[in-house]
Amino acid sequence: MKLLSFPHDAYLVTEAAVSLFDGTLTASPTIGAWPSGVTGRCKVTISSVTGHTDVAGTITIGTETLTFIQAGIKQTTVNLTAKPTVTSSGLDCHCHITVVDTGGADVVAETLTAIKIRFEPTSKMYMNATGAWTQSQAYAMVVNSTIKINDIIRYNSTDYPVKQIEAFNWLDGIELYRILYF
Repeated sequence: MKLLSFPHDAYLVTEAAVSLFDGTLTASPTIGAWPSGVTGRCKVTISSVTGHTDVAGTITIGTETLTFIQAGIKQTTVNLTAKPTVTSSGLDCHCHITVVDTGGADVVAETLTAIKIRFEPTSKMYMNATGAWTQSQAYAMVVNSTIKINDIIRYNSTDYPVKQIEAFNWLDGIELYRILYF
């Protein structure tokens, strides 16, 4: 017996800072691709992890050398338009290198995860987290228990932020589907 059909194609949109490297440092780490058309700098975050705790040393990005005497975050000052060469000395720790724009804000990239939904362009009333009744502009039903409030669903090239979620469980407590209010 088929209870619901989810005929519409949509995407769960996630954004994250563009990462060039995220792992334990070596003398010459393998760096990821520089984002196309971006002029920016690098933000370097180092931290100790079990078995790799030496956070004193240097990391050279392009022509610029950053010196660390303890775990922390530093940014380069030279603007880049392409993937730099990266080397390190004395650092045996976790390192995360991300791209920031010339103003210092993270450069983000979108990841789209395909999902099936049943979209309804109908407004519905729901109670928000503060207990006030709120009217949605649309809602969708979905079989995906990982979607949470403030996630973005892209349907027909329009982004819908999830403002409220109502889960529907079967008698045994297993979630059948969710209604996402936008």
